[in-house]
Amino acid sequence: MKALVIGATGIIGNHVVRSLLDEGIDVRAFSRGVTSSRNLEGLNVELFKGDINDSRSVARAMKGCSWVFHTAPYYPTNTFQRGYHLKMAMAGLENVLKAAELNSIDRLVYTSSLTTIGSPRKVGAIRELPLLADESCAYDLKRPPHPYFEVKFRMEEEVKRRAQMGRPGLGGQPGLGGLPAVIVNPSGCFGPYELKPASLCLIPQLVNRKLPVFVDHPINVVDVADVGRGHVLAARKGKIGDRYILGGHNVTVRWIVETICKLAGVSPPWIKIPIPLALTTAWISEFLSFYLLKIPPFFPILGVRFVQYGEPLDISKAKKELGYAPSPMEECFVRAIDWFRKIGYC
Repeated sequence: MKALVIGATGIIGNHVVRSLLDEGIDVRAFSRGVTSSRNLEGLNVELFKGDINDSRSVARAMKGCSWVFHTAPYYPTNTFQRGYHLKMAMAGLENVLKAAELNSIDRLVYTSSLTTIGSPRKVGAIRELPLLADESCAYDLKRPPHPYFEVKFRMEEEVKRRAQMGRPGLGGQPGLGGLPAVIVNPSGCFGPYELKPASLCLIPQLVNRKLPVFVDHPINVVDVADVGRGHVLAARKGKIGDRYILGGHNVTVRWIVETICKLAGVSPPWIKIPIPLALTTAWISEFLSFYLLKIPPFFPILGVRFVQYGEPLDISKAKKELGYAPSPMEECFVRAIDWFRKIGYC
């Protein structure tokens, strides 16, 4: 059996590749060739250069594959150009879904986001413990705080819709059933094999003492190696049309920052700033970077929004139905620190 991994050089896609290889499954690694493929070196994979915006290259890449993992849906990197972001996101997704339908694949695992999980609603008596959000919590943001939130919600809904509808048959014949898609929602991922610019990676920023302040809030974090394994489990055991939270541990940003700095042997930032101040700073940074400097922002708004809308998560569905099990975060942080030092980020 062969599996196609779209976005194989991304941190999630790379761990999906590694998990598939551990299972003895042949892998075709789909990448635009823009991001370095350094994290694929030494792996026995078939490299396929293509772009999800090119429908023909996506269709060619899927030929002969039983499973497809779409780990690289469109990712808006700025808070501007909402219409453009939506257009690009849905066009790229359509190319992947159409190719999957035409190639009659056995399973498509679609990587969504924790931002499509809504907040739990309190019912009845007040509880002392915080409520945990799970897969039943519908997206509930009437005004998306960033194009990323709306794009991820729209794409996930389209995957659900296609999984629930009948695929058109040939020559006017009856449909063949819905797209065999399963949705996974990773929480905040940490781990090795990340190749984004160092300025966009939290660990190098902390280790290099580039972050003098932090914003605190509850959040769920996970070892990305567990997320990679969770994707393979979703392909094997996931119910078509369902979504599964691939999370790890409910912690706080303060705990993350202090734990990483302790393991790296550096002093943590000690100034905690409120979210409104962080958002103001991030907005100024992104405005100047996008309109004047034409470079990535040093303090992106999306990072603050992730923290602001972070919430404790319930991963019991993935545990029960998939056999998913998260690992300790400290071990993950150590591997990630070693990786970033190896590639010269810190």
